Amino acid sequence: MELRQLKTFQVAAELLNFTQAAKQLNFSQPTITAQVRALEKEIGHSLFFRIGKQTFLTAYGEIVKRYADQLFPILEQMDADLQEESQAASKLIIAASETFCTYYFPPIIRQFLDAYPEIGIKLVSCTSDKVIAGINDNSFDIGIISGSYTKAGVTNVVISEKEDLILIVSKELHDKHSNQELLERFPFIKYEIIGPFEQQMNSYIEENDIQARKVIESSSLEAVKSAVLNDIGVGLISRNLVKKELVSRQLYEISLNKKPIQIQTSLIIATNKLTDQTTMHLIKLIEQNWNTIH
Repeated sequence: MELRQLKTFQVAAELLNFTQAAKQLNFSQPTITAQVRALEKEIGHSLFFRIGKQTFLTAYGEIVKRYADQLFPILEQMDADLQEESQAASKLIIAASETFCTYYFPPIIRQFLDAYPEIGIKLVSCTSDKVIAGINDNSFDIGIISGSYTKAGVTNVVISEKEDLILIVSKELHDKHSNQELLERFPFIKYEIIGPFEQQMNSYIEENDIQARKVIESSSLEAVKSAVLNDIGVGLISRNLVKKELVSRQLYEISLNKKPIQIQTSLIIATNKLTDQTTMHLIKLIEQNWNTIH
């Protein structure tokens, strides 16, 4: 049974007028008649009968119409759902901290778009706790967090265990003050964040008995680095973010002879999304490139 013939029958059965059905479907009347007759032949029963100039449904026609009226709304909903899924599949939403969005993703996204130029990418900058919430409520496709996250239905992939926190100071302050003076006299500048990264920073401060006279918090790691470069105080930051400045001697590391605190970085994703080919390609690019980006 062809859906095209069934749809023609449904419209004709609703209007009980082949001429009007032809106009609505943009067919010729002979086409309507031919499709109805083909359906009647397949079913083995007449679907319409005429009395004078009026057209009526037979008992078989009533049955077929009843099921056709149930079937086509379902098919229309299926088409709408498929279209919605197609539109969703054409864009991937990635959530991560400002630092990850700024420093890590541009080269990764460039490679991804070489393979999938038709797929859009949206980067959302937010803290790890909001990344986790967005993965849980399906607002984000892929999330990058500091630390790790364990929950049924969510896959956690560790992509880096090599980042470590260091204390940094500008060349100007480094040349004029001892480490003790720097830690006692100048503001301590740290990244404002909730979650494992914050716990790591607090552990570092406690283990090294840092007693800062004033603490300045910023929601941007870039702002932490900028404040240190402008001689405001001592900053605690990921080594990867200041490698160039350390090499050029714009910044100096304050070594406290303690074992560095390593920061684990993880990719999280709803497990059911791992079947998508484009998403898996992006995940592989992230895994392959993350530790090579500085």
